[in-house]
Amino acid sequence: MPEPRPTLTLTLRRTGGTSLQSFLAQVSPFRSVEHEPFNPDRMWGHVVKKFQDGRDLVALEADIDALLEAEVNVKHCIEVVPPEVTKTLIKCAKKRGYFFIVLTRRDSVRRLRSLFMAMSTGAWGPEQEEARYPGILSGEFKATPVNLEKVKRQYWNDQLMLGRMLSVLRYQNVSYQWLVFEEIYKGEQPVSVHAANLARQIGIDVSGEGDNLDKLNEKGKQSSHHIEDFVPNYDAMMTTLKEVCID
Repeated sequence: MPEPRPTLTLTLRRTGGTSLQSFLAQVSPFRSVEHEPFNPDRMWGHVVKKFQDGRDLVALEADIDALLEAEVNVKHCIEVVPPEVTKTLIKCAKKRGYFFIVLTRRDSVRRLRSLFMAMSTGAWGPEQEEARYPGILSGEFKATPVNLEKVKRQYWNDQLMLGRMLSVLRYQNVSYQWLVFEEIYKGEQPVSVHAANLARQIGIDVSGEGDNLDKLNEKGKQSSHHIEDFVPNYDAMMTTLKEVCID
């Protein structure tokens, strides 16, 4: 078995990355940082803001390299930050010997439905669902209409960012493990089998983990089906998604 390595998970929002990162936090000898740490309101968002203000790629690389020196597990959503940040993150993580995971979801309609339902209701996870859904169902709070033009732009922007990222990985000669949401969570093999296989590739001995292998699950999945009628233009959103999503 290889020596254990910190992981960089490159993904899009609503792809199961939170569950994956929670599993890695359970079994990895390396600390996991806040999910999507480069987002504007997160712990490393200041690095992105500094780059956007000065467009200094040399300083960006120095800043990201210093952050990864701590050897931490990172989940990074590629469509939220400038592509230069993702490219530099990949470069620094390769230099630091990280294990790369690319996580995608085959069903873009379901992924983007989840994303825009979260935007409409303000509920991004189970805890927020529990807090907000009763108020929406009772009429105390209102879900906001979905911007249909934004739905179209989001799909094509996501595809652009995914293509750019894969090109960067190829051009920098980075090896990675490509995981697909449906194969992990809805495939023929139990989730625990996928978890054990991934851990071994990263260099993590999970022989004594037992039930921890089941931590890679969909416990963070959304239960938004009963709120659909309260999103003002839900049907129009779904029609738009089915028209625009061609993968």
